This record gives sequence, structure tokens and C-alpha cells, in this order.
Amino acid sequence: MVRKFGRKPGLWVFCVVSMVYALVAWDRLAEPSAQFHFVDLAHSFMSGRLDTDTPRQRSSQAKAEDPRGYRAAIKRTESAGGWNDWASLRTLTLKGGQVVRGRFAWPSDKGEKRHLFHTDDGFEMKIVVPTDLERTCGDNGRRLCDERTHYVSFPPFPGIAMMPLAAVFGYDVNDVWVTIAMGGLNAVLLFWFLQLLTARGHGSRTTRDNLWLTFAFAFGTVAFFASVRGEVWFTALIFGVALNLGYMLAALDLRHPMLAGFLLICAVATRVPIAFCVMFFAWQLFMPNNRWAPNRRDEILKKGTLFALPIICGAVLLMLFNEARFGSYLEFGHSYLSGGAADRVRDHGMFSTHYLNLNLRSALITLPRLTSEAPYLQISNHGLGLLFTTPLLWLLLRPATSAPLRSALWLAVICAAVPGLLYQNSGWKQFSYRFALDYMPYIIALIALGGRPLTRKVKGLVVAGVVINLFGAITFGRYASFFYE
Repeated sequence: MVRKFGRKPGLWVFCVVSMVYALVAWDRLAEPSAQFHFVDLAHSFMSGRLDTDTPRQRSSQAKAEDPRGYRAAIKRTESAGGWNDWASLRTLTLKGGQVVRGRFAWPSDKGEKRHLFHTDDGFEMKIVVPTDLERTCGDNGRRLCDERTHYVSFPPFPGIAMMPLAAVFGYDVNDVWVTIAMGGLNAVLLFWFLQLLTARGHGSRTTRDNLWLTFAFAFGTVAFFASVRGEVWFTALIFGVALNLGYMLAALDLRHPMLAGFLLICAVATRVPIAFCVMFFAWQLFMPNNRWAPNRRDEILKKGTLFALPIICGAVLLMLFNEARFGSYLEFGHSYLSGGAADRVRDHGMFSTHYLNLNLRSALITLPRLTSEAPYLQISNHGLGLLFTTPLLWLLLRPATSAPLRSALWLAVICAAVPGLLYQNSGWKQFSYRFALDYMPYIIALIALGGRPLTRKVKGLVVAGVVINLFGAITFGRYASFFYE
């Protein structure tokens, strides 16, 4: 296998993975997905805005100043069921002139609760619409003062990254192609990281072994079905993997602390739970070889400062970005989504142990349901458990060696997994637990450092994972009969 790749295995890895992803994506390659949030965010930034008017538009309302592909993008969204995961705030001007921003927390309630308004600064008040509102707005000064402001409810980095493409192609940026290309890059970055583990003496895997593990990640984990979709949720995850892997490469052995900090905060500006992967750098900094070394104070101060500087600067910018939109430094907009998510967040919070049982089942042990009628097998929209879709993970239970770096990797996995397990969303809708992509590269690295030989049985686990995830990548989003609620 290695000889076939020649001297540039990274290039071949990218080509093979990207081509397979493109073949599986197939019909999706023809046009952008219906969930074009990041392209819309890019256009908002280029227009000097933080909000967007797009969710109030209709495909039939074409205007001369429309960017390229704008109405076609809106039409795809309308055909797909509407404006899913766009945050919406209401600005109300009350009689007497008081202006409040926020949302009605119980809009579907039939009783008095429907009048309870939660403001963006944390207060609750009763407002009866239209009785309590001024009628002094609009061009004629007689319209009801009830305005809605829409935002993209996702961290901003992928939108920033797509700005050059959006400047050239307008709303015709094909997010499916972009996601596939990022998926191919992820395989290359993981392969380089595994190679670097061997080169730096952390493990003894051969190039052949590392290629097996790289393809196991690309085709035998949730990375497969997420990389062939496009759509904002999956694109964010795949971007997050790339930035996370870049951070891992820079952070390994503390070689490039400032670059590691920069890439980590960019990853956080894509997928917030990746912030907890800071433990990979921190453990190496404070506990090299799993021991505290008091004579390293100067190194800790120097490298820790270089690492922290870009993180602090980026975190301040992110908080200012959130505060300018939603009046809270820690609010990215998910509290202002419509539908069931808003109800769950209202009742239990964004993160709570209330969600833990369902999330654990979804993440680890959910199995397909066998039926007596076609299609004979069905999968919950909460997704299949990782222990079923990626059998290779069972190797984590019996490592053959104990490399010191394993502690840093495990700490990153555990800390990054906790937010997802306590989150108000199990990942719905998905083939398998997609939030695992926030730490899956660390898991593959743990398998690499575990030292278990890649015997025929182990390779059989890899092949089984590839078959299962190929089925998911083909069927998810295409054949609804295989999935149930």
C-alpha cells in the first residue's frame, strides 16, 4: 500500500478521500445545500452587518440588487421546509417609550404565559401584543412597533473563511464541495499528526499503520456521513476538525505555542466545545511525562503566555460579537431559535443533566431496529451509537502500551465530550453521534499510541466500520424509510 503512494502519501490521501466523498455525495454536487447559513453570514460581514434580512425574504421577490444566486438559495430553503436554526429577536416599543429586546418564551401557550417576554438582559415582563405597544413606527409613523431581527446562530469562523468565495460566487458557493474538500484535508492532517507521533518518539506505528488509521477515520467514523452533506451543521463540524487537527500539530511537544493558540481559538469560533481541548496543550505544559517539573517555570511562563495571547484576543472578539448581537457575551444565538429547541432551553437550560441519559444512549449504545417489513432495518434520528458504527473504538479498552502523551489526549477527549453530553440536542437528525467529531482525532491518536498491532481481526473492525458508515453516508438524507423519529 505504501509503495503505491510513493513519496507524497499526503497528496494521495487527499485525492483518495476527496474522490470517495465526491462519489458518495454524487447528486448533491450539482448545487449548494438548502442550509446556506455560513454563506449568508459571509455576505452580512461583507455588507458591514451582524444581522441578516434573508429569513424574511421569499424566492418570488427578486430585486435588481440581489447578489448572484440569492433567490435560488432562498427557494432551496423554502423547498426544504423553511428557516431552520436562524435566531430571531423581537424589539418592542412599549407605550411610554420603553424599548425592550428578547423573545416570548411561551408563544404556543393558550393561557397567560404567552404574554411573558424574556428580555436579552435577563428580565421577565408581561407584554400583551398589540395592546401594550406603540403605533408610531414605519414610514407613515402609524405601524405597530414590533420588529424582528434575524441572525445566523452559529459561531463566525466558517462564515469568515467563506468570504472570498462569497465575493466571487455570491450565494452560488457550493458548500457541498467546500465540505468535501475540508474532509479530504482533515484526512491529510490526521495522517501527518500520526506520522509526527512516530517521528517524535511517542509511538512506533509504521506509515502503513497510519494509513490504515487515517482511512479508518475518514471512512469508518461519523466523519464520512458528515463530510458528504454540506449544510451548516455538518460544515461547521468538518471545519472544526481541520482547525482542531491544526492545533494538535502545533501543540504537540509545545513546539509552536502561539500558532497552537491561534488555531484553537479559530476552532472555538467554529465549534465552541473544542475550547476544552485546551487540556491537550495544558497537560503537556504542566505535566510533561505525566510529572510536575518545578524547574520548568521559565518555560511554562514563556510558552504559556505565547499560547494564551491569541486565545485571549480571540475570546474578547467573540464575546464582543455575541454581546453586540444578543446582549450577552456568552450567547451565540441558540437561545433565540424557534421550535422545540427554544422550549427545551427555556425549561432546562442550554446545558443540563436532564439531557444526559438520551445523549449517552445516542453517543454510545443505540442500535438499529430490525423490522419484519421493508426496509427491514431502521435507525433512530438520534443516531446510532459510536460503539456500533465504529467498532475500532473497542481497542481503547485494551491498549498494549502506555505512552505518556495518552494522558493529554484522554484529558482532551473527556473534557470536550462533557459539553455535548449535557447539551440540549442529541445531534438530531444524524446517522451516528456527530458531536464526537469535536474529539474524534484525539481518539484515533489514542488508538495509534495504544500499540495494538493491526492484525487481521483489527483490520476487520476497520472494514466493518467502513461498511456501516458507507451505508450511513449513502442513505442519510436520501432514504427516509431507513430512519424513524
